[in-house]
Amino acid sequence: MRRAVAWWILGGLLLAQVAVMALSLDGTLFAGLVLNAVYLLPGLLVAGRAWRNPGPDRAAFGFLSAGMTAYGVANVYWYLVVRDLDPEPLVSPADGMWLAFYPCFAVALVLLLRRRLPRLSTAAWLDGVIASGAVSALVSVPLLATVDPSPQATLVGVAVNAAYPVSDIVVAGCLLGAWALCGWRAERTIILMIAGMALFATGDAFSMMLIWQGIDPWPTWIDLTWTVGLTLLALAASSSSPLSSRASLPAVSSVPSVGGPAAGLWVSTAVPSGLALLCLALLVYEALADHLAPPVSSCLAGIAVAAAILRMILSVRSAEALGAARRQARTDDLTGLANRRHFIEHLDRAIAGSEPCLSVAFVDLDRFKEVNDSFGHDVGDSLLRMVGDRLRAALPDGVLLARLGGDEFGLIMPGCDAGEAGTIIENILCTLREPFALPEVDLHVDASVGIAVYPDDGTDRPTLLRRADVAMYAAKNGHDGLTFATGLDDQARARLTMLEELRTGLARGELVLHYQPKVLVGSALEVCGVEALVRWQHPVRGLIYPDDFLYTAESADLMRHVTAAVLDLACRQIRSWHDEGLPISVAVNLSVSNLRDPEFPAQVASLLERYDLPPSALELEVTESVLMTDADHALALLGQLRGMGIKLAVDDYGTGYSSLTYLQVLPVDDLKLDRAFVSRCTTDPRSAAIVQSTVQLAHSLGMRIIAEGVEDDATLAKLYEYGCDIAQGYGIARPQDAATTTRWLRSHQIATLAA
Repeated sequence: MRRAVAWWILGGLLLAQVAVMALSLDGTLFAGLVLNAVYLLPGLLVAGRAWRNPGPDRAAFGFLSAGMTAYGVANVYWYLVVRDLDPEPLVSPADGMWLAFYPCFAVALVLLLRRRLPRLSTAAWLDGVIASGAVSALVSVPLLATVDPSPQATLVGVAVNAAYPVSDIVVAGCLLGAWALCGWRAERTIILMIAGMALFATGDAFSMMLIWQGIDPWPTWIDLTWTVGLTLLALAASSSSPLSSRASLPAVSSVPSVGGPAAGLWVSTAVPSGLALLCLALLVYEALADHLAPPVSSCLAGIAVAAAILRMILSVRSAEALGAARRQARTDDLTGLANRRHFIEHLDRAIAGSEPCLSVAFVDLDRFKEVNDSFGHDVGDSLLRMVGDRLRAALPDGVLLARLGGDEFGLIMPGCDAGEAGTIIENILCTLREPFALPEVDLHVDASVGIAVYPDDGTDRPTLLRRADVAMYAAKNGHDGLTFATGLDDQARARLTMLEELRTGLARGELVLHYQPKVLVGSALEVCGVEALVRWQHPVRGLIYPDDFLYTAESADLMRHVTAAVLDLACRQIRSWHDEGLPISVAVNLSVSNLRDPEFPAQVASLLERYDLPPSALELEVTESVLMTDADHALALLGQLRGMGIKLAVDDYGTGYSSLTYLQVLPVDDLKLDRAFVSRCTTDPRSAAIVQSTVQLAHSLGMRIIAEGVEDDATLAKLYEYGCDIAQGYGIARPQDAATTTRWLRSHQIATLAA
């Protein structure tokens, strides 16, 4: 409130000063009081701002207030002491206080900028040199012209009075240089400072000219340039614009925000260019005219022009670098083709254009992962480069080819309907079937292609891309090579729509686990663990069982993500059960992808550490078919897991290869006998014999046998007779959610978890 009152008083004093001038009241006591008050009050306002805000800018505004207050005190001293002297001295103590304003202002400006500009680009420094040099040169010409001492002037008098225009030159150059360093941002603080010091320079120039010409008294409007200038500086100090906030000033040369990016670019280009041209014009004028500019002005103008030339060279190089960066941002590093960003931008432009139709194709190489796994990523990268070169050579002009990521390529075929697009794709499929000569082997490559046609299959980019992707997966699953989105049947659409929904569901955490208890045979259903069975809690279709989505996940290389989610849920539930006093272990099924992932053991170890679980709390199950997909890698990875203390089990034993050769070297703890044998062991002698012999085999190898599919007490009794170790099935407990399973566990005895 008091601050607002002070500003209203200052405004009233300025109006009173104007009234004094208009009414010719100079020399009256009222005029003296108004003039001295209007000189003193701006400095006091800045001092109050520094006192009220003890932030990092307090020192800067302290210096500014000291300089402005000294200026006001000097005017009071001149009014009370010097004004009535006859003759009035050319130099007085008031000059010392007036001149003290300039170094105080310079220090304040440096302090304000030092903290805000920790890092500047070369372009910013050059802009600063151009601005400060040019303004200093241009301002110095008229100001230095006022320094025309009479023969009676003393050296001190000349020096002191010349110090005013020189100080104005320096301060003006510093202000314009600071504006350039701030990226030519048209902020309130810097503009007010520039305007205030411009008025000071105007007043000083005219006053010096009048002094050297011996004119007395001066026109009263000269005082108004200084008082309004002080007021503008006080307004700059009270401003809350970005010059008072470090976060808002750029660390490098930037464009101002006034008028938007286009206006900012115009200002950042036009201002330094205009200043440099004015300096060049000054130098040309000096060279052609008889009248020479002051040497200081010429030197400063030359510096500004030289900096402008360097800035132009730097701008050209920056433009070249920017062009190269933009090309790189839209180019795939491996193949040199367009990348996904370029592909999407091109498609958007094509859809927005006047093409009556266009086709979009996704090309995915078949079994490319096997190439990477078998020969290494270097060979895989070489193959991708060769595929890119061959595709590019086989495509007609006007077709955009892009590598979208991994082994997937995209094509945009403007003006092509389904028939024309099909012809192009058939041609590149034939081209790809020619062998690729790699250093280690000649490879034949097949691809699966999905095509979507605009506008038949969609009128916007997301729809076209989604339908082309769905068509490509349909081609891969159906081994058709080429599939059109418009030709997909309802079943294929549903299956591939599920794939996209599964991707989204994984991101949203829609997978849940149900748990089926396992009990020790012949122990009155003493619980020894549970098996985690994944379910998908679909937001629309409800609970979806694994048979309906795991195959889709495996074919789309999503099983790693599914297993990661399942393991995290399982470990979290184990931790919860252990905290509740239920020492339960949980079995989780693995996929082919997990046994091919060398980082998988580390991921498991990380989960156990995160949830503070012993390795024995987790059991991992693999099927025989998964084991035999890549037996050597699988055995090595299982060995790492077993070495960590994690229990391992072979699931669905008896339905796969059942090779005794690999069985004797498998680092597993349990064999899970498939339900196909267990469920018939009470009625089928052959099944009973298989169960009994498998139990004996497992025990002879130091393994436990787990019987799946126990449906009734008779089967459980027969398993006890055969010496089976563990059983699970609907006859014991159905898979249930965690809450239901927890209640079931509390009602049964739990075996001690092995360390």
